[in-house]
Amino acid sequence: MLLWLLIFPAWDFGAWGDSPLFSWNETQARGLSEGLLDFFVGISQLTHKGQNEAPTIVSRKEWGARSQTCRAQLTQPVAYVIMNQLTGMECQEQDVCSQRLRGFQSHSVYTKGWCDVVYNFLIGDDGRVYEGVGWDVQGMHTQGYNNISLGIAFFGNKIGSSLSPAALSAAEDLISYAIQKGHLSPRYIQLLILNEEVCLVPQKPVMPRKACPNIISRSVWEARETHCPKMSLPAKYVIIIHTAGTTCNVSMDCHIRVRDIQSFHMDTQHFCDIGYHFLVGQDGGVYEGVGWHIQGSHTYGYNDIALGIAFIGNFVEKPPNAAALEAAQNLIQCAVDKGVAAPACIPTSNAKEIYATFVKSHS
Repeated sequence: MLLWLLIFPAWDFGAWGDSPLFSWNETQARGLSEGLLDFFVGISQLTHKGQNEAPTIVSRKEWGARSQTCRAQLTQPVAYVIMNQLTGMECQEQDVCSQRLRGFQSHSVYTKGWCDVVYNFLIGDDGRVYEGVGWDVQGMHTQGYNNISLGIAFFGNKIGSSLSPAALSAAEDLISYAIQKGHLSPRYIQLLILNEEVCLVPQKPVMPRKACPNIISRSVWEARETHCPKMSLPAKYVIIIHTAGTTCNVSMDCHIRVRDIQSFHMDTQHFCDIGYHFLVGQDGGVYEGVGWHIQGSHTYGYNDIALGIAFIGNFVEKPPNAAALEAAQNLIQCAVDKGVAAPACIPTSNAKEIYATFVKSHS
């Protein structure tokens, strides 16, 4: 089974930055938040489909791209697929989508100072695959992953709307083709990066903040003593994942599960401690992993800049329960309130279901 991670960035890391090309009012932003779940649900279906025919790819020449000037070569097969969604580029026809991409390329080169568009391929809501920097050149989409991944971005759909079936089918075909041709490892890992353009606009508090959740300490669940590297705070990202394996619904069972996970990570995986900063059980409890100030071992390339929160159990088929989702939400808000996570892009109550859809793992 493929690994899926949901990464919430907490600083200005998106391809579009503070571009004036993208602005929307509060109603549009709220619609975008609600549409994220549909985006994630659609992408998750790609892992359940079989091999397909080679996709039709609109070449750079066909969409009117400027000459390729990027030089960093991509060694293949790569181990990762990074998926993202661009907003503000609505189109349903090839000529309009091509025009949108030319604008995107101009912004990338002349405003951002990059050598080209940041993705290897882009998929329009018209169901066409558009060549970005292609198979052989590194993209510039995700810090720490550009030299080991293919970057794919969806564009063209209305803000807050679902991806079209044609776009999802094109993504499926593209990934299948990449594996068949040796561009992508058959055991690839897929990451979904939420850049700031798909985060809610800053909102003023409408109700009193909740207190930080009660955190079950390491001593309570009888953790082994360890000595791991410190983490530089505030964290730039919050990463949501699940542990796989069995879940737990009562506190005592959760204590046992967390101890077992620590033992597995230390004795089999040879981590210095349990890999997560915190774990959340179906009992609604938050269990201290390595805590706020120690580096985790949850996500290659992000362990020193991200807090890792894991739901205890396997949530491929169904989401964590309401108690667990609320506990995770409160924990993230607590991290911001305490200053250990930067406050740029925090999940809201409308986005709780996102956790359930994209915390799939084979670990």
